[in-house]
Amino acid sequence: MTTPKQPGRFREFRIPLPKTMVGRRRLTTVAVLVGSGLAGYLTTCIAYPGSTFQRDHVVPGVIGMPIARAEQSLAGLGFKVQIGGEETDPEVPAGAVLWQDPPPDLVVPQGTTVTLTRSAGPSPILVPDLTDFDLQGAIRVLIAGGLKVGDVDTVPGGTDPGVIVGTRPVAGAPKNPGSTIDLIVSQGPVEIDVPNVVGLRLDDARRQLEAAGFQVGRIKTAEGRRGPPGTILEQIPSAGSRAARQTRIDLIVSEVN
Repeated sequence: MTTPKQPGRFREFRIPLPKTMVGRRRLTTVAVLVGSGLAGYLTTCIAYPGSTFQRDHVVPGVIGMPIARAEQSLAGLGFKVQIGGEETDPEVPAGAVLWQDPPPDLVVPQGTTVTLTRSAGPSPILVPDLTDFDLQGAIRVLIAGGLKVGDVDTVPGGTDPGVIVGTRPVAGAPKNPGSTIDLIVSQGPVEIDVPNVVGLRLDDARRQLEAAGFQVGRIKTAEGRRGPPGTILEQIPSAGSRAARQTRIDLIVSEVN
């Protein structure tokens, strides 16, 4: 025997269908859009199960920041960090972040790896060869090359006074822009006392002059002047005067019989 249904206990729920053709078309469109969205969401969940439930983050800008601080900042926001090499740059100081990938303000999933490029600082400048430049010309060359002038020292030299004979550090040494370069300037040849060779024989006079740092210049025979034959009667420059090393000393020798 069949138990009769009790009216009012269970009610059948039905979606009322639109009565017009336009209404039915709209309902069909909505159903297709909802179904497509649901299918796309389910596909994403299956293909990328982890990222679907993670929160996206905006990549912060860390360019110009010291590498250690940039790593700490990114890690604190849930990003992974790797260093992608080092490049020179005229403005970003060495050890700071030169570039980042992904770039700042990009929205990415949590846990994305951010690659940082470290700055090696400006490219080094080679110290120019300033030998034989005058002081003012050497200063202009250094400043134009991005270097600074340090101490200016004068030393005895065989060149004219005021001429550059060297630098510290030496020419060709790599230095950072703005480094200080010392200039070494010639103060001219050193003058020393001329020895007295009057009264000596020519060979002895020559040895004494060369030992003192001079050279024998012109030798002239004094005719009719008294003195032991073959001895020095006069020297130019005279004994006791001062002259630069390697100066030639002219000699006047008594006539040899």
